[in-house]
Amino acid sequence: MNLPILRAEHVKTWFPVRGLAGRPAGTVRAVDDVSLTLRQGETYGLVGETGCGKSTLGRTLIRLLEPTDGRIFLNDTEITSLTQRQLRPLRSKMQMIFQDPYSSLDGRMHVGDILTETLAIQGRASRRERMERSLRMLSEVGLPAEHFYRYPHELSGGQRQRVGIARALLSEPELIVCDEPVSALDVSVRSQIIRLLLELQRERSLTYLFISHDMSVVRYMADRVGVMYLGALVEEASVDELFDHAAHPYTRVLLSAVPTPDPRTRRQRIVLEGELPSPLSPPGGCPFHTRCAHATERCRTERPELKEIAPGHIASCHII
Repeated sequence: MNLPILRAEHVKTWFPVRGLAGRPAGTVRAVDDVSLTLRQGETYGLVGETGCGKSTLGRTLIRLLEPTDGRIFLNDTEITSLTQRQLRPLRSKMQMIFQDPYSSLDGRMHVGDILTETLAIQGRASRRERMERSLRMLSEVGLPAEHFYRYPHELSGGQRQRVGIARALLSEPELIVCDEPVSALDVSVRSQIIRLLLELQRERSLTYLFISHDMSVVRYMADRVGVMYLGALVEEASVDELFDHAAHPYTRVLLSAVPTPDPRTRRQRIVLEGELPSPLSPPGGCPFHTRCAHATERCRTERPELKEIAPGHIASCHII
């Protein structure tokens, strides 16, 4: 079994909300007591509907957002309480590929300046060496050298995302958080980027936290999958175990929405009733009980704990 590269223990990321005259009006529990482990060389898929806290968790794990509580370890180093100065040498080991390849690139800079700036900030190499490394990286992600002198608006969406991937790889990271990196792309371009990510992972032994709402892409990419609902992890298993033996009612809802390639095969669609509760005022008991067809009185009053239901398969549900 591969060694853990990142470990999160009971991580919370809460945001205070201000009302009239700046008075406290509550707290948004975007990430609420999440524990998980990423192993070296694997792809961990993180899924859930919009607003469940996936992106907030990803940014928290690499300290782009500050955790409210909990502990985060990169290899054997706890990074939770490190100052920005102390964290800076570790930044190169943790990178992120953003969902929107346009807004994540500075439109006032050439692609070459965007890439070489990454190395300059880290104090790496001479100016000439930075340029040479950036050109090699462009080639590695499938872009010709002429793109070095282009602006982001002169590139297609797929090309811009390749630039984003190149920027993330320049610092030779061990862990990359992929925050829905293909959701804003056309279907044909999406498959090219997915193949590129898998090829780079094999060549560089990268670890991915792959955030997505597309279960089909996650099944193709991931080794293990975590399912989030309203800021909490409700199920985790290997990708085959999760898709073949989903235990949590919410996971089964997500899987029922995945289209099947065989038109002769029919899958019963499970339709949720009601809206996603607000993380500003989450329901008591099980957070899913307001939309679950199997909810009991216990679900309304007692929050279920994550428990192992099969080797490597955990879920939080009273009815399992």
